[in-house]
Amino acid sequence: MSKSRFRFPFRILITLVLVATVHADQVDDYVRTVLAERHAPGIAVAVIKNGKVVKLRGYGLASVEFGVPVTTETVFEIGSVSKQMTAAAILLLVEDGKVSLDAPISTYIVNIPDAWKGVTVRHLLTHTSGVKSYTGLDGFELWRRLKTEDFIHNLSSHPLEFTPGERNIYSNSGYTLLGHIIQTVSGKPYMQFMRERIFTPLGMTKTADRDPQFIIPNRAVGYEWSIDRLTGRDGNLTDLMGAGSIVSTISDMVKWDAALNGKNFLKPESRAEWWKQYIFTNGKPSVYGFGWRISEIRGRKLIGHTGQTAGFGAANFRYVDDGVTVIVLTNLGEIGLGGQIATRIAKFYAPALSLKAVIGKPEPVAGLGEKLLAVLRARNEGTLDPAPLTPQLMRSLSTERAKANYRRIASLGAPANAIFVESDETGTRPTYRYRVEAGKRMFLWRVAVNDEGRISDLSMEEEE
Repeated sequence: MSKSRFRFPFRILITLVLVATVHADQVDDYVRTVLAERHAPGIAVAVIKNGKVVKLRGYGLASVEFGVPVTTETVFEIGSVSKQMTAAAILLLVEDGKVSLDAPISTYIVNIPDAWKGVTVRHLLTHTSGVKSYTGLDGFELWRRLKTEDFIHNLSSHPLEFTPGERNIYSNSGYTLLGHIIQTVSGKPYMQFMRERIFTPLGMTKTADRDPQFIIPNRAVGYEWSIDRLTGRDGNLTDLMGAGSIVSTISDMVKWDAALNGKNFLKPESRAEWWKQYIFTNGKPSVYGFGWRISEIRGRKLIGHTGQTAGFGAANFRYVDDGVTVIVLTNLGEIGLGGQIATRIAKFYAPALSLKAVIGKPEPVAGLGEKLLAVLRARNEGTLDPAPLTPQLMRSLSTERAKANYRRIASLGAPANAIFVESDETGTRPTYRYRVEAGKRMFLWRVAVNDEGRISDLSMEEEE
């Protein structure tokens, strides 16, 4: 056999090693940039490509006070990434024949308010129940450790925000109610059921309850960036049982992803429900499945979710068409940071997701791009004009926290152009996405306008 027959596979192997090294270096460089620019104490990252772990690493500090580094075994709060796990627990009970997705929740919980009689388990799972989220309300603090009847009593005075199934509003209350259903039906505390039916069978031995009363080895400290300095997080925590009460490690989250890719956890029909968009009563699709947000990025399917609690951020993004999963855990409570990091890292492994691959389209709202550029430029210069903005958005952009964020963006360069990318019709009002170049960076901005043509929503979704 000639030597040349061995050279080609060897060259392929060398190429693959070089590509993997380039990816690793790019990810490492990018994460170090985030640590510096965004003042993040610590970050843990996992990348899974076609079922194989290609990146698993911790960066920065789990404890700034004690100089403890982040490792793959550092325990972070994962926030609302917990919801996909709560949804899985409900689906296990469906498989057990103990819960029906379309049954009223009054089937499983007593003393439900009359206004909630039309709310089903499926409504809770898809944020379409209309039950008001307790986020920001008094009476739901963690120190109370509310029992089912007390939770319902505290929430029942708030009317439904809309008719169940009509639309969705993100609701932590819905997932805490699911947690109470799990307890009532199984006869076990929520976390005990999760541990026995999900975490232990999947080998997720470090995944547990975030309650500060528990001593958890290797637990990261949560932080906030307060305008110009790092601070400890607010210790007055909300009880997020079922909605965001889980802590985990990046290694355990890789095991979670392996279960999602395998065939032994949940039946095919359960997975189909898990990852299916809810259809509103008007026939339009929602962006939510069961504990997952389902969307398309550059025409590529994304099933994922972010998590946010005081002092922590997380993201679990599954780019289905590209065979790429990116999981990020961080101990900085900067809203959306986990998702922004995961989105950027994915592009190193799936270049079609890059903003550079975007092809401009005609604007559906004439002049919106120029209006967006004018607002961004004025915001960077500190001369924001309220005329093109709704009063609510103007107030939001005028906070000290918002100004600090814009100072960082302004330091990267002046916005040069705005290219329309796509519309999103899944919400109650259309939103529009624009790619904006500024210096050596590209941003994807999401914009919405009200009936008067004023910008009512402005948020940065991607940065690269």
